[in-house]
Amino acid sequence: MSTSKVFQYMRDNSIRRLRIKNSTAYMMRNQTNEWVLLPLEKNPIYGFLLLSDLILAQMGHEDLIMIYEKVENSDLVCKAVLCIYSIDLGPAIAGLRIDDYETEEDMIEDSVMISRSVARKASINNLNFGGAQLVLDHARPNETFYNKEAVFPLLEHVGKIIEEYEGQIILGPDLNSSMQNMHIVQRQTAHVICNVKETDFVCIEGRNEEPGSHNGSGEPTPFTAFGVYQSLKVATDFIENSKDVSLKGKKILIIGLGKCGLALTDYLVKEGADLYGADIDENACKIMEEIYGMKIIARTREEVRSAHHFECHAIIPCATGGLISDKRIKDFRCKIIVGAANHQLNQDKDAVLLHENGILWIPDFMSNCGGLLNAIQEVGHDSESGQVAYRQNYDPALVYDELLRIKDTIYEILQTSAEESLSPYEVAIARADLRMHDRRKTRWIKYLASRAKSN
Repeated sequence: MSTSKVFQYMRDNSIRRLRIKNSTAYMMRNQTNEWVLLPLEKNPIYGFLLLSDLILAQMGHEDLIMIYEKVENSDLVCKAVLCIYSIDLGPAIAGLRIDDYETEEDMIEDSVMISRSVARKASINNLNFGGAQLVLDHARPNETFYNKEAVFPLLEHVGKIIEEYEGQIILGPDLNSSMQNMHIVQRQTAHVICNVKETDFVCIEGRNEEPGSHNGSGEPTPFTAFGVYQSLKVATDFIENSKDVSLKGKKILIIGLGKCGLALTDYLVKEGADLYGADIDENACKIMEEIYGMKIIARTREEVRSAHHFECHAIIPCATGGLISDKRIKDFRCKIIVGAANHQLNQDKDAVLLHENGILWIPDFMSNCGGLLNAIQEVGHDSESGQVAYRQNYDPALVYDELLRIKDTIYEILQTSAEESLSPYEVAIARADLRMHDRRKTRWIKYLASRAKSN
């Protein structure tokens, strides 16, 4: 895989890390751990740095770091982007997303958008945690997912990066990473969630190696699926102005038939929903057809890209983001969009366009929060002292209780949306961002008070 322009520049100039913040850029060279100011004016990546800083300023992020580091005792290189959206409410929960990225811009977009989404998930659920995202460029992402020993040094290097933040970043799995991967990352840092349960084993290329963690919550997907299911129920109740409306006979399209799509299907089948699916994975399609009787409407990439034309009660995106865009909105023929995929909007304004076109979209950072609510059951955080503690006993029943309470929050937001003639997204982000803003203001007041006292 060819090295992209910024990583190329970092490699050629022996730069391990490039930090973009507050209209400046800092570099950390291989021979030193100190951050030094990067001269911009005569720099071949000057435009890239300015654009990145502009994006961060507009989005309100705290930090973005590009990483190009040789992995010890290995021929691997860690090429990654770490974006921290907010630590105002507490330590930032971050996902580890591994993919074969074409450009740094794609990596930055994923890290920026997902870190913001995680922060909002935590805020709107009144959790004392922030949001971040670690995006890793790897030519064969499935090698990490299936836990091949050859990539263990890379995962351990990720653990070392997280450990540097001394508990301010807590890492969990995301695309192409797993709870087994988190177990390997935990060799270098305690700041890991969604680890393998104590009763399970870490499978290494077909063999059992070692038991999981005593506080491990295991696979988060069932909780994400349950949260999406509850969100769909609330949305259906709201548009039909009734309570506990049955989904029996309602046409529902699931785009993306992976782990979450499969778990969600189980809930919908029990309600008697008329299920349709779209996925390029033929094996996943066959499972859904043969076991659940699902009707597959799209199997090729082109068909999946056009699946949103399907007329139905609800579309449930459970694959990659970006399904909703201004060019696509006119083609949607559904009443509801609610799903597990992250950053479903192409742009924030698309949420308003959906609302104006009479389509009820439950913001993704609300509908897919089940995984986060599950993960934070492993962690205790004292907002006053800032101390983080990892619990000895994990109780999944508490997660389901929290997810049932989410229904009330979503219903409140939908009611406010109707009363104020705003999209649910505008109401939800106002609620989430205001809580983070208030805490940031408190942080600054305390900081200024301490400065004044010391002087």
